[in-house]
Order: sequence, then structure tokens, then C-alpha cells
Amino acid sequence: MEFKVKKILKTLFFTFIILLFINTKISAASTNKTIVIVTDQLDFSTITNLQTDYKISLGLMNTRTANVFDNSKESYFMTIAAGRRVELEKGLFKGIRVDNQKNLVIEGYDQIIDQLDKNYPDFSKKMEFLADCFKKNGIKVGYIGNDISSLMAADKNGKIYYGYPSIEYEKNWMIEKTKDTFKNADLLILSYNIHQDENRVELLEEYLNEFSEYCIMMFPSNVSGDVKDIRNTTLVPFLYYNPNKIPGILSSDSTQRQGLITNMDVFPELSDIYHIEVPTDIGHKINASGNWESKENLVQKNKNLLEKTLNFIIIKYIFHGIVVIVQLYIIYDLCKKRHTYYHRYYWLLNGIIISIFLSIFLASFRLGKSILLYVSMILFLTIGIVWLMERKKVPPAIFFPLATNILLLIAVFFQPDMIYHSFYGFTNIVSGGRFYGLNNESMGILLATSIITFFWIKSKINNKLIVIGAWILYFFIIILALSDSYASNFGGYLTSIVLFFMIFYILWNEKKNRKSFFILVILGISIFIVNLLGELPNSPIGHAKGLFFRLHILGMYEFIDMIIKKVKQLLLTAISPPWSVVFAFQIYFLRDFILNGKIMIEKIKKEKPDKVLEIMMIWISAILVFVLNDTGSVAFVYMNIYSITQMIYLKELYQ
Repeated sequence: MEFKVKKILKTLFFTFIILLFINTKISAASTNKTIVIVTDQLDFSTITNLQTDYKISLGLMNTRTANVFDNSKESYFMTIAAGRRVELEKGLFKGIRVDNQKNLVIEGYDQIIDQLDKNYPDFSKKMEFLADCFKKNGIKVGYIGNDISSLMAADKNGKIYYGYPSIEYEKNWMIEKTKDTFKNADLLILSYNIHQDENRVELLEEYLNEFSEYCIMMFPSNVSGDVKDIRNTTLVPFLYYNPNKIPGILSSDSTQRQGLITNMDVFPELSDIYHIEVPTDIGHKINASGNWESKENLVQKNKNLLEKTLNFIIIKYIFHGIVVIVQLYIIYDLCKKRHTYYHRYYWLLNGIIISIFLSIFLASFRLGKSILLYVSMILFLTIGIVWLMERKKVPPAIFFPLATNILLLIAVFFQPDMIYHSFYGFTNIVSGGRFYGLNNESMGILLATSIITFFWIKSKINNKLIVIGAWILYFFIIILALSDSYASNFGGYLTSIVLFFMIFYILWNEKKNRKSFFILVILGISIFIVNLLGELPNSPIGHAKGLFFRLHILGMYEFIDMIIKKVKQLLLTAISPPWSVVFAFQIYFLRDFILNGKIMIEKIKKEKPDKVLEIMMIWISAILVFVLNDTGSVAFVYMNIYSITQMIYLKELYQ
């Protein structure tokens, strides 16, 4: 009897294991099917109206390609297919035909490949494309539709082996053709035109619910509806459902920003679903957070992110305008030579320095929800502080740079959102040049205030060994802050290393003559080159990694092409008003200060030698930053606000 019971139990156990295995296989087969729906339009109201049987994930996707100003559809969909930004002319896609083997063939695909190889030599040979990569790994891609989104599903011969070259907006037809395609394919790209038709929205809803066991991605080919704005040319909603992931608000390591992904992340996420390694994409897989938030909350969070972004574009322009106008006024006044109101200039520039501090100080209050509130609060507080300090005869030149430096370091290491909620640290995620870390303005401010902070620390300590210890510790923090691990500003990172060795030379050499200065500059440049070669291959993630990746895959042509593009961008920003005018003014002011103040400078050297070194180091680092960054002229201007303020203070003091 006991033997029979044991036998029955064993039989039941093995039956359970077999059923579990079969069920797992069936479940895996279902969830390993993926539908990518590309619509002609999709906005927040449409997503709100879609009633799905499952909880979705939602975010904003940046659709920018290699060309900032001309985002062709060919560039858009080939960027997704390659997992990296590319540039293609508009009109290369000619349509879809069916060949004798009933394959879908993209007309004009040869020209697309030719142009990719022309822009990036051997691009089509060196880079993995979505369809080819998946086919090599046993994953087949199908397509239903008849538009340019088919570029995502085509192999390098321009062929799609499963699917239909048209779509009928009828429920049974769509379900039948989808199931038929999935008999052979694992991934389906579906082109779906809503055309502002409510019936098609309802049909889309039914379609989404019919295939709720599959992974589903949905995004539009255009910025449309309540997302469309004169300030927004690239951000579109991205709806995602994966049965194996907890739904929430989307993000990726490409942006390191909650609610934001890029078009380069689609390929890596699809690869992750099918456990495929892709060595050539530079996007990252998509993550979700939010603990099963409702769709309404997700939509509202994404709306808030978009609204804040669009508001800060205006706020940034307003304060950039103030920075420019103040300095243009000083230029005008100095050029007239009728008056030299150095006291007035000093407080005007200090007003900018105070507003820089207030912007990061008030970042936690998220004032950017209202343009009027943000601008009026910063301006009223700045004017009030300037008036109060002038009345009390309190010089603000030291406190505000020190406080700004401390807050920036706290933000970099612990609260990056503080940076993004300041007018100078805001990264324009619409243009998509940078998504995280310190942009060039905030990097320049951090470097300038770091120099001021170090010399202030030095002035308070009489023991040379303690000063050296403080220098090592403090600049280690600055270098770490600017590295790819935190602020991810490669130009700033290299400049901070140069500064580290410049201060090293100053601390160990008492003679400050021209020969010493020349050796200092050579030492700085040498360290810069050594660290440029050392940082690139060792960076695990960030902007340096992307640079090294391009050099490694595409070779010397990419390096030369990168240098040419950087030089062009540098020259463009250097000669484009208004920054070019302010840039020229600051150079003119330095020249005037040196040529017409030789006696004063000699007196300052004797009485305040460290102040001369401080100003000189800000100028040297500003020049390095200018050369190393494509928007270096803006960083140069912000850095030298601090040096010129110090120079005006000295001029007023000694004249």
C-alpha cells in the first residue's frame, strides 16, 4: 500500500513538472512575440482615450537624428534600425513592391545604403542593422503597411520576407494578417495611420487588447496633437507594454532622466527581449519605474516633464539674454570713453553671479512650472540682494562663487535634478545634444568657482603642507565630479586635470616669471594629451565611451570627420552673435586691462599675488574649455564673468 502511494505521488510530481514546462514554453512563445506600432500621430489625449486590458509604461522619446536642423524620415527610421544617429537626404524612400518570391522590396534602398556608406565609410558592412542582426540570431522580422517605417524591418538588401504591403483598417483583417505573419515572424513592425479618425482609435484599442500577451511598443512618426508646440520638434510619446516587466514611467541609460528615452534605445530594447548581444549600437535598453502607476498618473507625469522642458527653453533664453545685454551695455559704455562707471559694472556683473547662485539654490522648489514665477523670483531676489549688499558695503565677490560651487557639487553627486532646474544647467532635451550631466555653461561655472574656492581656502591656511593636502583632496573631488561617472563632461574633465597640475606647479614654484608661465602651459597641455589617450578606452559609460566607440568601429575617418565637425561648430558659435560679440568684448577688456593698467597690475602682484594667479587661471581654463567644446564660447563667457568681476573690483580698488 505504502509503495503504491509513493508511486502515485511520484507520477503526480512528474506530471506537474511536465505541465509546468509545457506552460512555460507556451508562455515564452507568446511573450517573445513583439509588435512595434508606428502611427502617423500620437499624443497624450489619444493615449488617455485608449482603454487597454493591461497597465502600460509611458515616456517621451527624442527622435533627433545626426542632423539637428533637418530630421528626414529616412534618417529617423534608419537611426532606429542602426541603433545610432545617422543622416540621410529626404526622398530616398520610393515605396514598397512585391517581388516574384512574394518578398517585400523597398524601392530606393540601394541609394540609402550608398549614402550611409558615403557619409560613414563601410557603414553598412561594419554596423549591425536590426533585421539582419535578428535574422542571424534566428529571430525573424515581419511588416504590415506601406510607408517609410518599413526601413526598420528591412535587411541590408532592402528586403522584408514576411508580411503585407498594405493595411486594411478592419478588425478581422488586421487580426488575421497579424496572426498569419506571426506564423513565420517573431517581431512585427506595423504601420498604422490614425488620420484623426476616432473609429481608427477604437480599432487600435481593440487590436492592442487582442494581442495583450505580446510585447507592444507604440510611437508616432511625427510630433502631433497636444504634444506639438513651436518649441518641440523632437519629443513624442512612447507607449510600451512588456508582460515580463513592471510598468511605469520610462527611462534609459542614454538619457539617465526619468520619463525620457531616445530613438537609439528601440533596437537595444528589442535585442534585450530576445537576449541578443549587439556590439555596434550605442543606445541602451529601456527601463520602467513607478510601481504600477495608473495610466492617468503616467500621462500627467509626462505632460509635466514636457511642460517643464518647454518652459525652461524660454527661461534659458531670457537669462542668456540678460547675461548678453548686461555685457553689451558695458561694451557700449567703455567704447564711448565718456564714462567708466566701474562701480556700476561691478554690481551689474555681480547681479549675474548672484542670479547664478539663486538659480541652483531655488532649484528644489521647481519654480520652472511657471515662466513668470521663475523669472520674477530670480530677478526680484537678485535686485534685492544687490541693493542690500551695496547699501551695507558688503562685497559679494567671494560668498556667492563659493556657495554656487558647493551647491553644484552637491547637485552633481546627490541631486542632479537641481542642475536641470537651473537656467544655466538646463539641458535642452528637445535638441538632444546632451541629456544628462553638466552642460558646458554649468561646467564652466563649476570650474571658475572651483578656482576661486581653492584660492580662498589657500588664503585661510598658512601651513603649506595643509594647503597641498587641501589642493589634492579638493581637486580630486572636482575631477571626479566632471568624470563620466557623474557630470560626464569630457572637456571639463580634461580641463580640471590641467588645472590640477597648474596648481601643483604654482604651489611648488615660487618664481612666477614668463619662463615659469610657459612651462606651466606646456605641462598643462601635456597632461591634457596623456589623459585624452587614457580616458577614452577606460570609460564604461557616457560621452567618452561614445567617442571611443566611433573611433574604434569607424576608424581614422571618423576621427578626422569628428575634428572637422567640431571645428566647424566651434567657429560657428564663435562668430555667431550675440555670443561672438560678448566673447570679443571679454577679450578686449582683458587686453585693455593689461595694456592700460601696467602700474596697477605691478602693485596688485606685490600686494595680492594670488589674486593675479586666480584671474589668470580662470582665463587659461576658459580658453581650454572654449577649444574643447562645440559650445565653448558660451562656457567661456560664463567663466569670465567671474574673472572680469574680479578685475573690475581690483581696478576700482587700486585706481
